[in-house]
Amino acid sequence: MKSLLDEWHYLIKSKYPIIAIIFPLVAVLAYSLLLPSSQINESKVIVVDQDNTSYSRQLIQKIDASQYIQVDQIISYTNNPESYFYHEQYLAVISLPKGLEENHNRSLPNRIGLILDNTNSQAVTFIRTGMQEITGYENMQLAIPALSRTGMSIEQAQGTASNLAVEVRSLFNPTSSYDNTSILTFICMFSFMMLNINSLPIIARLRVSHRLAGELRNPFNPLIRILPYVLFSTAGLIFAMGVLKWVGGSRFEGNVALFMIPVALYVFGSVCINILVAWGAAHPGIAIGRMIFIFMPAFVLSGGTMARALFPPLALQISDFFPFVWMFKFLRSMGLRGASFQEMLPELGSMMLYVAVLAMLVVARGLWEKQKLAKLQKTSSPAHSEKPFPGAPPTAISTPTPEPSKG
Repeated sequence: MKSLLDEWHYLIKSKYPIIAIIFPLVAVLAYSLLLPSSQINESKVIVVDQDNTSYSRQLIQKIDASQYIQVDQIISYTNNPESYFYHEQYLAVISLPKGLEENHNRSLPNRIGLILDNTNSQAVTFIRTGMQEITGYENMQLAIPALSRTGMSIEQAQGTASNLAVEVRSLFNPTSSYDNTSILTFICMFSFMMLNINSLPIIARLRVSHRLAGELRNPFNPLIRILPYVLFSTAGLIFAMGVLKWVGGSRFEGNVALFMIPVALYVFGSVCINILVAWGAAHPGIAIGRMIFIFMPAFVLSGGTMARALFPPLALQISDFFPFVWMFKFLRSMGLRGASFQEMLPELGSMMLYVAVLAMLVVARGLWEKQKLAKLQKTSSPAHSEKPFPGAPPTAISTPTPEPSKG
């Protein structure tokens, strides 16, 4: 209990309780303003109209009418289309070939050039979609009358020109909302980063203040010190997600109270890993510097920014060593996909078992450190040592009392 109160008083005096709640909230507001739309509409393109006929002008009007494309400029010729991408003004160059109208009237093939700036594939995805919709419609308009003249009915002509159609049903995030993807990822990232910065120096802080030896009289004390972090980090993360759902209309289908269980386990397990990784750090600065070994791999492998299907099987197995990855699995399944708590019990059991193993490793590390300090205390003599052993409180060195002079 003394360790819990000590860590509680330390956190209350620090800025962590405010940071744990405010930082995810700031991420919600900032990224909601930066990413107001879930898709890129009215992407600026330049059209090279080499045909310059009535049909080519009609086609340009249809391209400009697409919600995904805005025709910003029309030129008749260019020998260097790449130059229009240099200043990031345009995302695509559409080239209409010479003889477009003539080939269209004679039902001969036409090849429209679509040159995309693929330095960011996400930016040009909807341009490709818009062009596919336009060309598909134009092909149908040309094919159906031609087939009707062969004696087919309109239905038969439509079935011949477009025999197969795909009906798409997008589940869990049908509007591709950034609230359910990017913004949610950044909220978790900021919360995880603040948790690492504040929890990595726990043992180093005790070491430099010469309280580590006293703390390890009970090897479970480091685990008790984790509880305030569980409280503040869980509260901050759940509060930020609630604000995102209230303000941005993000999707969360699971039971919030039950979802707090894997979140609390994630925080507890993450701090356990932080304690183990930073145990030998001589001072808090070195301990915080070791965040790179935890934060970057956990964030990348979580699937928040990159689809986990891209990773090889070995990387997926390694990712299970990070509680942050486990939390993201529950967030996607319970929050976005709407899986019931009973459905997630196997994953929850595995997570609890893993966190229990981490807790036992922290206790074992504490017992090993306690034995090491005890050996140092036995072999060290205050009279021959100017510095106390690491983690032990400073020992006063007694000086002999001068004897009174005789005579």
